[in-house]
Amino acid sequence: MAKTDDLQAWRSFIVFARSGTLTAAAKALETEPSSISRAISGLERTLGVELIRHGVRPLVLTDAGRMAHKRMETILRAHDSLMDALKDDNRTLEGKIRLSSAPGFAAMHLTTLLQRFQIEHPGITVEILAGLKEADVQKGLCEVATLTGIPTLPNLVYMSRGRNVYVAAASPDYIARCGMPVRPADLRRHSGYIYCGPVRPETKVLQRGSETEAVQYASAVRSTDILAIRAAVLKGMGCAADLPLVQIADDLKAGRLVPILPGWSHPPVECFIVTSRSAWHTKRVRIFLEWYARAMQALFAGFEREASPYVGLPADMPAVDRSRIFMT
Repeated sequence: MAKTDDLQAWRSFIVFARSGTLTAAAKALETEPSSISRAISGLERTLGVELIRHGVRPLVLTDAGRMAHKRMETILRAHDSLMDALKDDNRTLEGKIRLSSAPGFAAMHLTTLLQRFQIEHPGITVEILAGLKEADVQKGLCEVATLTGIPTLPNLVYMSRGRNVYVAAASPDYIARCGMPVRPADLRRHSGYIYCGPVRPETKVLQRGSETEAVQYASAVRSTDILAIRAAVLKGMGCAADLPLVQIADDLKAGRLVPILPGWSHPPVECFIVTSRSAWHTKRVRIFLEWYARAMQALFAGFEREASPYVGLPADMPAVDRSRIFMT
């Protein structure tokens, strides 16, 4: 077989062109960077043209490489769709899906949820990753990811997962020792814990209706680990202005945590289940994304119902139609 007829070699080139580095392409295809390099070099030898400018760093596509990327990506997508169409349902629903999730949610809730999916689709294996962003989905580093906020990069497919609600909270012991902060300005007399991880931006202000006030503590600990923040707040070591409701709904119900700053909150944020257009052509990814988005919508709505007797929640005004699938 001529190298130019080797679809796997072209797939290596396309994933490199999409991701921008040999290392990222190798990670996406679960191989070694040297294999990606050899595949692209084989294409270049057979074609007699360079697809990549090899004398510069970072590596960039030549004019021929850009033309090949544009046209071959369409060809590979058509090939993958045809293969899916020719397979029977059982064969199509076999294989692996790499799923990126916020680490805190993965640790507390994700495995139980995925167990339900695997009962329905035992041939699909889900590999849990943590903290990938929409650019990583676009590059093929995972098939599906949960993202905070509406995706903006091109060639993505997404569906709402529902909203994230954030609650300002402290332990009863902390309140007894240090007093109840009523508005954000009161936090200047309190110890606080600040989330500064990759899932969402750091909370700088809180809102109540049209009012906004800055979040500033007398002393603060910053952490990328939301579960570490929750543990510290449960121990009475300080308060937090923006704990995700999904992480503390049971604590509020059991009285281990109580809401503070009545009426003030980090505004809810719509979250989305996202895949790339190329991955969307794989049937198991389509099946999983729709199942996962609807299961997550139901799960998060359930947390809100359980917590509503203990904390005032903002009205749910969806930013998008949660039953629809969108494409960028």
